[in-house]
Amino acid sequence: MVTTFIFDVDDTLYDQLEPFRRAFQKHFSQFEDEVKIEELYKLSRKYSDEAFETTGYEITNMRKMHIYRISKAFEELGIRISDEEALQFQLDYETFQNEIKLIEEFPQIFELLLQRGAKLGIITNGANDNQLRKIKQLGLEKWITPENMLVSEGAGVSKPSKEIFEAMERRMGFSKNDVYYIGDNFDNDVIGASAAGWKTIWVNFRNHEVVNKDVPATYVVDTPEELLRLVDVLTIGL
Repeated sequence: MVTTFIFDVDDTLYDQLEPFRRAFQKHFSQFEDEVKIEELYKLSRKYSDEAFETTGYEITNMRKMHIYRISKAFEELGIRISDEEALQFQLDYETFQNEIKLIEEFPQIFELLLQRGAKLGIITNGANDNQLRKIKQLGLEKWITPENMLVSEGAGVSKPSKEIFEAMERRMGFSKNDVYYIGDNFDNDVIGASAAGWKTIWVNFRNHEVVNKDVPATYVVDTPEELLRLVDVLTIGL
């Protein structure tokens, strides 16, 4: 019986497009007629994932990555921006992240799981300070103890490496057969957790295409409401 549910944070528990959209509208409103913001966002995430593994967490390197990902996303859409414009966008994007809110269904999901005796945890990629700031803003400590939150900088390894998932197994003391990992990024979350032997729930809220069909998610949900219904079914009888 599955008794543990581990969650990703970014674009799983909150809508990461919202602060991105606000920063875009502040800095790049002149491109609104020629750029679909969600397409630009998806491209920036693609380049972010591409650069993340080799960046490291030192702030200068992180800033280079931040500039790179939005500049490359715009470039793919035929628009060139300066490094200064990219940096100012990033700084406001971070500021707007201080106002993020949980997707409406997640308090219900957490409460349901806790009522049924499930253990909850978090694995998230990123710098400690940045991710812990988001975790605090989302109020996640109401449902998840800090000991069960693992940030890649602190872990010394990041998703999709199976080692970060195995580190959480040791920390929380659960069996591979008793855990689901829930996240939005197919490569980092589904492929990474599957490599560690975990079951997975891919929250495909943005209708991404499946790239790697050799590693299927255990379940796929397209909306938060579907996720709520699924965890309800998975935990009946716990």
